[in-house]
Amino acid sequence: MAQTIVLTLLQCSVWSALLWWLLQQLQRKIPALTLWPMLYWLILVLGFLPLLPTPEFATAWPLPSVLLQDAVLSVHTLTAQPQHPAVTPALLSWQLLWPLTLTILLLVSFWQLLKVAQQWHRLQRLIQLAQPLPLSALLHKNQRAGLPAGFTIRQTPLTVSPFIAGGRRMVLVVPAYIWQLPPEQRGLLVSHELVHLKRRDPQQLLLLRIVVACCWFMPSLRYLERAFSHSTELAVDRAVLQQQPGQAVLYGQTLLHSLKLSQSARTPAMAAGFIQANTDKALYPQRLAALFQQAPALSATAKSGLGLLFAGLMLLSQFSWGALSGPVAVAQWRLPVVNAGVSSFFAERHPIRQQRPHQGVDFAAAKGVVVVAGGQGRVLIADDSSLNSRYGKVVLIEHGAGYQTLYAHLDAFHVKPGQLVRGGEPIGTVGDTGRVTGPHLHFEILLNGEQQNPALYLPLE
Repeated sequence: MAQTIVLTLLQCSVWSALLWWLLQQLQRKIPALTLWPMLYWLILVLGFLPLLPTPEFATAWPLPSVLLQDAVLSVHTLTAQPQHPAVTPALLSWQLLWPLTLTILLLVSFWQLLKVAQQWHRLQRLIQLAQPLPLSALLHKNQRAGLPAGFTIRQTPLTVSPFIAGGRRMVLVVPAYIWQLPPEQRGLLVSHELVHLKRRDPQQLLLLRIVVACCWFMPSLRYLERAFSHSTELAVDRAVLQQQPGQAVLYGQTLLHSLKLSQSARTPAMAAGFIQANTDKALYPQRLAALFQQAPALSATAKSGLGLLFAGLMLLSQFSWGALSGPVAVAQWRLPVVNAGVSSFFAERHPIRQQRPHQGVDFAAAKGVVVVAGGQGRVLIADDSSLNSRYGKVVLIEHGAGYQTLYAHLDAFHVKPGQLVRGGEPIGTVGDTGRVTGPHLHFEILLNGEQQNPALYLPLE
């Protein structure tokens, strides 16, 4: 299980990096995409595509001919069997590696979440220390009418950029220097933040920051977070100018004046503000250029088309992975019957079998004792008619990498053909069906249709 999770997370990391590269190529061809923040959420969702269950496809697995023949015809010359990796010393470390890797991933994710919580706490502390202001101090009547319940304004002595923050109750934090600006520039700053409020950008940024913290092993998400923040600023700039056309020059002057007065390095990391952090200084000329060289906005038809394109890409990828995926080879095999002794080993000769070598291992157990799967896989057969009648009621499981396991002489079934099972999951009960002298489980491991010595895979005594 740990191995599967770690490998899936690795797939997510590689897949999200590929999507980020594809997005950058699209933005070079269509610059207007930088003004559509929702596109980054589409990319984020697609980045977790490997976590979704893949569709099932009918697959024809070969049925070993040795299982269809009578024992007399199926005896082969016994040779040295290759030792399965599951019992080599090297794999013991690998068996511990996957749970250890998964534990490290979870611990680092938890640590990253703690860092986000600390950022949030510092932001809330900054807000609490700020002085409350009446709404009428900065907002005219029409602006106050559309505000959410509990909205407040606070003034901080710190030279930070104005920003909107909060959870259920939103707050606009403005620096004391805002009163040094002319009323027109002050109004543009406030309008900018109100657009952030209407678009719920602070909540989106907080959610994205949490996802990035949890999925730190996907480096492309950090670039995605930064690009989303840039995109929201560009989109909000455009929205403000659409509300107040002809103000591009004044808006640019306001941007530069606010940049000069603020100390952007101290801007709270959780805030979606008019001025970004120091690491985002490259955004300033981009925003100024966009004020006077506005690219045509994406139409609703174009957005729908892109949404369908990414949805089609998601479905195509899922079906492709579903078609190519198959059972994963078992890393560690399990005893099919717990606390049961071995009554007959592999290649053992006995008069009952007319001195023919035994082709599996017999576990001595009473009728009705639970039989479990030796490893994860898919049930191919669960009946008493598909294989040779000497097996009686039998379950055959495909494990991938050419491995199959056979459980014969069962009394009852707990699984059905086509069902996926995990290692250790009950698949039936011990019985005495087929050619037997008493209740027991006959167990075989096959590799590419050839019977193997189970003692090389299981800790038999």
